[in-house]
Amino acid sequence: MAETAAPHPLVWVGFLAFFFVALAVGVRLLLLARRTRQLPELCMGIGVLGIGPVGFGLMVLAQELRAGSPALYAPIVAAGMAAVAAGVIAKLIFNWRVYHPTRSRVAALVALAAAVHVAAFGYTAVVGFETFNRLDSSYLLRTALQIGALLWGSVESLRYGRLMGRRVRLGLADPAVANRFTLWGIGAFAAGFGTLVGTGAQLWYGQPEAQVPWVLASSSAHGLVAAIAIALAFMPPPAYVRFVQRRAARAT
Repeated sequence: MAETAAPHPLVWVGFLAFFFVALAVGVRLLLLARRTRQLPELCMGIGVLGIGPVGFGLMVLAQELRAGSPALYAPIVAAGMAAVAAGVIAKLIFNWRVYHPTRSRVAALVALAAAVHVAAFGYTAVVGFETFNRLDSSYLLRTALQIGALLWGSVESLRYGRLMGRRVRLGLADPAVANRFTLWGIGAFAAGFGTLVGTGAQLWYGQPEAQVPWVLASSSAHGLVAAIAIALAFMPPPAYVRFVQRRAARAT
């Protein structure tokens, strides 16, 4: 009975925080990309929106409409899956272009991963979008690529933040920028690890994570951590920026 109990209302705090923060940050990044015409901002904006509020939001909407409006279920799932696929591919391109722009092997791996994700999406389209969350090879491939893109980006961002921190101590870098890389790494790790936990639980229990309360609570907690980190990275309050600068000044 514990596995089918209704989730506590507080479990939605993390999901809602992640949804609205990612929506605000993603839109800001796309507007920035429109002004700068730069690929990193565009890829980051698509990644945040596609994996986050657009893809996640459409999947939740599809589940809510499944019983009452079954005709809308498959098209909304298809749109949600397409948004997630675009977000994952954009995230992979971002990781390559920002952290390893001159490495042809990384470019080839990103191209291969993108092709695999498109193929997995195509397979689901053929067999029917009603099966999008069935634990088959297509689902596992798509999820593994999503987790991989997030965790790869997290490792790279945290590494870059550490390197920037050394430059800050030498007076050669802005502490707020260095901190932004660290926060982005934390946010990406929380999102990727939360997805990993949820997928592992699905494989263990053989049912969606929403039907297992502790997994739902874990996903919410990871979403809340990601929301806080992303908000501080891209929409930091002035008091937080002053705190980062004071801390850097004390360390130099």
